[in-house]
Amino acid sequence: MTTNNDAFEQFLLRCEPEMSSFAERHRRLRARLIRFFASRHCEDSEGLADETIGRLITILYGGEHLENPPGYALGIARNVYREHVRKTARLSPIDEDRETAIEEQQAGAALDSFDDECARLCFQNLPDDKRLLLEQYYSDEGSREELAEQAGLSLAGLRTKIHRLKTELKKCYRECIQGQLGLRRN
Repeated sequence: MTTNNDAFEQFLLRCEPEMSSFAERHRRLRARLIRFFASRHCEDSEGLADETIGRLITILYGGEHLENPPGYALGIARNVYREHVRKTARLSPIDEDRETAIEEQQAGAALDSFDDECARLCFQNLPDDKRLLLEQYYSDEGSREELAEQAGLSLAGLRTKIHRLKTELKKCYRECIQGQLGLRRN
């Protein structure tokens, strides 16, 4: 039978198989989470990293078995970040510049931080024709029927192509974020 400490240790072992000690794996995960929050300009990156680890431990102690521990940790970190952005927006005295910055932060969080480095990199790495197609598909100019016709596709074919492009972007984004955190999929 595994204890609660064993569950967390097993989680860390799956995230960092090459590390020898529990403390070293814990420090490394915490440092990566701190970098994750610092890259999003959070003032209390250490506190948010600790909150993320605390939530993870609570879930593991509840007996939850995780198929993809690094991905799960990333999901918790994103949720903690979103909550932090909302809380900051509610508690801060707001002037016009600050209000604009908070709105931009919230919009970025709602779009899976589309403004962050990984999203921009993945979008920029798309071939020009695919990037242009996505931009035109989501722009307010012209209809999607016209776009499908220009691309030589049916409307259903256009939707399928856009879906595949979004799937490609999501995969690139996940891999980039996991690389940024230094986590590996097991």
